Amino acid sequence: MDIKFEAVTNKTRELYCKLGIKAYKEHYLHLWKNNDPTPYFEESFTIDVVRHELKDNSSSLWLIHMGDTAIGILKLIKDAPIGPYNSKKAILLEKIYILNKFAGKGIGSLALSWVEKYCMDSDKQVLWLEAMQKGPALKFYLKNGYHILKEKQLKFDLVLDKEKPMYVLLKKIKTS
Repeated sequence: MDIKFEAVTNKTRELYCKLGIKAYKEHYLHLWKNNDPTPYFEESFTIDVVRHELKDNSSSLWLIHMGDTAIGILKLIKDAPIGPYNSKKAILLEKIYILNKFAGKGIGSLALSWVEKYCMDSDKQVLWLEAMQKGPALKFYLKNGYHILKEKQLKFDLVLDKEKPMYVLLKKIKTS
């Protein structure tokens, strides 16, 4: 499978926003009152937000391509402490969204492998993320070697109360 990862630039930030919004709507609209994730989009996928993130040395934004087609996005926070691991030892996988028609084809597993290699190359010891307690993502991460560290709640008021429970998941990365 021809999967590539391309760092987002000012020239590709609009594509990152469009892909992020489309993939998020395909997977997560059910979380929101009136199916309206506008507060999340305003915090995550505006040109101004992405422009600011591109200037932040700790943020790392990526487009996922299958051949010549952009099919998803990744966002990493390179200096993200968690538990006993300080910012020099941990990376947060803040976003991984893949368009629905490409889901279930092994692309998520390839993306996680790529992120884990990125962590190793960055001399990080752990990769962590947050996942909904309900839904297929949790099973996917557990199957890929992550373990539950703790519980948390989504912070958005317009998320349905029954959908707010999340887990913080962590995976230790083997470094050379």
